[in-house]
Formats: sequence, structure tokens, C-alpha cells
Amino acid sequence: MTEVSAARTRLYDALAVGTLLPTWRVHRVSPTQVTAPSIFIDSVELGLDAVEGASFVAAVFPVVVVADGSVKAQIEALDDVLAYVWDASRAGGGEPTDSRPIALDVGGPTLRAHVVRVGMFLTARTLCADSTLVGVSS
Repeated sequence: MTEVSAARTRLYDALAVGTLLPTWRVHRVSPTQVTAPSIFIDSVELGLDAVEGASFVAAVFPVVVVADGSVKAQIEALDDVLAYVWDASRAGGGEPTDSRPIALDVGGPTLRAHVVRVGMFLTARTLCADSTLVGVSS
């Protein structure tokens, strides 16, 4: 398992137990078919970051929260679920940085959703546990 995969799993585990939704509605990756309500972790973004002169890999996981019901019910549900996602993300070692509303087309009615960007520092020297990269010969 890579450090990226391990970070995704930590975040997923925290979301599965720390949100209002049943665990079967929380997905470690984007589901084949999005059904509301649900939460899923989308494709990671990686970048370099520095803290006090030390370099780290920063992984940003978009956590997508999807609500169902009438427009009013969707907005109110998102208010509550977003608060739980924010806190659960922090409990899983992440730092939520922002949230933005989106319209999500699921092949039927367009649903309201939010994307919460959750940053996680990966402090490992390499992102791959089994580092079999070709070395430089002297």
C-alpha cells in the first residue's frame, strides 16, 4: 500500500464512523453509480509543501457530499452533513481547507452536492512502501 492509499484509508475510516450517514453510504473511492445521500472520496491531488524549511508531500482529497430530497431538504441536509464531514476529516488526520457547492448530474434529477477539500501531509521519505526504484550506480 502506498502512502497515498494509506492516507485515503485513514480519511475514509474517519468519515465512515464520524458522519450522519450509514457506513454503506460512505465510499472510499467514487462509486460506479452515485446514489443520494452519499459521501465519497474523489481523485487525489499531490503537491509539494514546506513547513519550517522541511519539505512534505501534500495530498488533497476532494470529499464529495451528495444530498437528496427537495431543494430545501438538500440544502439543510448539506449544512448538517458538511459539519460532520469537516470534524471527521480532522479526526482522520486531515485538514479541511474549503467547501464549495456543486450541481451533480447523476443521470436523472440534478442533485445538490458539496466538495470539501481535505489536505493531508505525507511525511514518508517515499510514497511507495516497497521502493524498488532503480538506483544510481557510482
